[in-house]
Amino acid sequence: MSIKRVIFYILSIILCFLLQTAVFDFLRLADTIPNILLILTVTMGFIQGKKTGIVIGFVCGLLMDVYFGEVVGQYALLYLLFGYVNGWFHAHFFEDEILLPIGLLAANSLVYSLVVFFFFFALRGRFHFLTYLIHVIIPEAVYTGIVALILYKILLAIDVRISDGEKRSMF
Repeated sequence: MSIKRVIFYILSIILCFLLQTAVFDFLRLADTIPNILLILTVTMGFIQGKKTGIVIGFVCGLLMDVYFGEVVGQYALLYLLFGYVNGWFHAHFFEDEILLPIGLLAANSLVYSLVVFFFFFALRGRFHFLTYLIHVIIPEAVYTGIVALILYKILLAIDVRISDGEKRSMF
């Protein structure tokens, strides 16, 4: 792994965290914000594989734990698992295909919201699933999907450029 790639990962995590916590906090639609760190985790897992997905997912989850969580490690484990699972789809990755990654991102957003509801709300006795579904899960999944269209293309373009530079510098 080149130093450019490591710098890209670090800057991507920081930038996506700032986008999610600062910029999109002011750009709420239906009182939800897109899950930018989930988009980054899923995209990097899909493009680079399981190991990268795990590392980026863990770091993104740790940032979420520090900023939002009550207990350190919940989001870290959740994002780590999303990075790992989406790394399985790396074998089906083609640069010019957009349907599979966007489908994965939308499905991951729904699954993420369902897992968060179950572990962070239902286990604490808050069982208002239909309200949560209508007011949080569906709007957040749609908003995340729309932002994912743009962010996926940007992350892919930068990753392809770094990969091309790594191939040229090998000789």
